Amino acid sequence: MDPPLVLLYPVQQRSRKISTVFSSAERERFRNLLELAKSSKFDGERANAMAAAKRLAAKHGLTLEEAARFQDHSSQGGVPRTWPASDTGAFHVRRPAHDVSFDTQVADEKTRWEEAVEKARQRGLDKRKKSRAEPDRPKRFNRSRRDPTAHATVLLKETRLPIQEIADITGLDIYAVVGMKLKMRRAA
Repeated sequence: MDPPLVLLYPVQQRSRKISTVFSSAERERFRNLLELAKSSKFDGERANAMAAAKRLAAKHGLTLEEAARFQDHSSQGGVPRTWPASDTGAFHVRRPAHDVSFDTQVADEKTRWEEAVEKARQRGLDKRKKSRAEPDRPKRFNRSRRDPTAHATVLLKETRLPIQEIADITGLDIYAVVGMKLKMRRAA
């Protein structure tokens, strides 16, 4: 006779906690499977959809009827409140991901601002700034500054500065400086 089999390590039973809460994706999938099982004209497709719905319900420890009631209850109830009903001045207010009222407030504020700017321009508030920035009298030039063309002529004759630097120093256009240099060559 063989000795009885002794297990050195006890067999562990996998005890998984069964959750009865459907996620929103699972609820949507369950609802779609029930609709497919109800509306399909093919027997095999109806049977497969029903089997998949039963598996999904069994995954959460529910029968098909319980899962359907759970589905109906959750879709009617909406999002459960997690804060006390008496708390009216809550700091964190739950809002939808895209709050339309905020967008309309921003758009209204923008149009009010644009209207105010337009009214200010019509009243002439912008003209005062322009008149300060650009006086009617001509600018005073430094009298000790040389005439730019004479200065460029002296720099061309007496130095070997590049034409670009002479144009920068005198404030003349580079083409005017090149023209002066070419005219000086003809005279020589």
